[in-house]
Amino acid sequence: MSIEAQIRSMLKAMSEGIYEKEHILAMTLLSAIAGESVFLLGPPGTAKSLVARRLKLAFKDGNAFEYLMSRFSTPDEIFGPVSISLLKNEDKYERVVDGFLPTATVVFLDEIWKASPSIQNALLTAINERIFQNGRNTLSLPMKALIAASNELPAEDEGLEALWDRFLVRMVSNCIQTESTFYKMIHQKPNGDITMPIDLQITDELYEIWQKEIGKVTIPDDVCGAVTAIRKRLREETTKDGNKEMDYYVSDRRWKKCFHIMQTAAFLNGRKAIDLTDIPILFHCLWNTAEVIPTIIDIVAGSLTADLDKQMEKLQKEIDQAIKKKSQSVKNEEDTRSQPEQFLLVSYFYYSIRNFPQGKCLFYKADYNHVEVDKASEGILYRDEQKKAWVVHAIYTGAPFDYKIKNAQNVRKIKLQKCNGGIIIDKTPYAFERMMPLSMTSTSSDGVQGLFADDSFMEQSVADTALSTLQKDIIPGLARLQTLFAGSKHLFLSDNDKKIAKKYLDGCDKHIKELEVKIKNARQLL
Repeated sequence: MSIEAQIRSMLKAMSEGIYEKEHILAMTLLSAIAGESVFLLGPPGTAKSLVARRLKLAFKDGNAFEYLMSRFSTPDEIFGPVSISLLKNEDKYERVVDGFLPTATVVFLDEIWKASPSIQNALLTAINERIFQNGRNTLSLPMKALIAASNELPAEDEGLEALWDRFLVRMVSNCIQTESTFYKMIHQKPNGDITMPIDLQITDELYEIWQKEIGKVTIPDDVCGAVTAIRKRLREETTKDGNKEMDYYVSDRRWKKCFHIMQTAAFLNGRKAIDLTDIPILFHCLWNTAEVIPTIIDIVAGSLTADLDKQMEKLQKEIDQAIKKKSQSVKNEEDTRSQPEQFLLVSYFYYSIRNFPQGKCLFYKADYNHVEVDKASEGILYRDEQKKAWVVHAIYTGAPFDYKIKNAQNVRKIKLQKCNGGIIIDKTPYAFERMMPLSMTSTSSDGVQGLFADDSFMEQSVADTALSTLQKDIIPGLARLQTLFAGSKHLFLSDNDKKIAKKYLDGCDKHIKELEVKIKNARQLL
């Protein structure tokens, strides 16, 4: 049986009779194999303790220790009572640890933030080094995972930051959301004890072998690039007004652990290298307060296409600069006013916009001289069913009122800016239909045709190069990403995680299509 098949079967057995908590179970199993601790945020009665009981089934001869903390909890209740006989007869201060945290495979501590400082200090050592100092003896702990829970996050300025930082995986455990699933839970008959087939359980020997293999999982450059994009965004968030620096703080230790848990995920999914499908695991590793969870999701999901977005941003700037330069040169030569006469008139008052994505589109001729080259001005786009076309009007003082706008549907505001040979609508340039072919357009004073005068060759080359980069590099790059996620059967990503990733890939696809239209239109204008 492959490792992937083994883990899949284990998760199926562990999830029996549990609803809408499969993802939490999967992440706790991943964390246990990676040797990391988990924090569950949620109200009482949402199966948080059940997760820990099920997790122990994954390990051969595994056992669990559970405890509900309070302000009055003592180390004796967590680590075992002091042996009175040893203290009396041999003058040794040692605890009787059997049945307590030092002998447990999986530990569950509810209301963790109510622990006393003495318990917290011992927990830090247990989590960090997997050891417990019992009198003069140092015990090596069999603990694979410590799962802590609370319905609140640690309060500020109470010295809990060090303990909070040790919980790499942080998840929200809510009540059942789907009605159909809720009634499945209601009608469910009591189950007997859930068992894990022996051939699926992880032995200590197998666990050690896996740890060595996990360390060999490679970290490719594209994953490093995504993490770099995340780190950059986190730094940007800390500088925004109203944000606290610690809300987006991730220590070097946590980053090291983040890569380790992604290596573990890749190994358990049968891969020898991390890939971008492991990045969404960081949804559950980087947030510090509940309020920043949506932002963290946006930052992590946005990193999947960060390289493509960076390339597109560069192309967009180059095209904008080329269009601005061309339009400015036309303005300087005072050709802008005479230029519209080259355009084809429709219904006596409109210029026809080429390649408008929603179909036939007309621009009101009288508005052209009221749109500027240097800055964007207000405009309106609406549907005229009589003309069976979209119509663009500029908004300015003294603009004629088109009575059709009053009852028009699909009306929206837009930004307009003049460019050579056409109009820029919401930052996308469009050429007007001309009365003659582009190659026969007006001639400048030195006898060189206007389209090719000055450095037009260079400007059009910019558009050609941009289109080539888009079609040869960016579009195939996104296609590879889409194929990677569509074909992934990642064991530790929930359906919601996959939907979020797909949403951001689809957003990148939309951006690419818009940029492609912009570049193709720019080629006609330059």
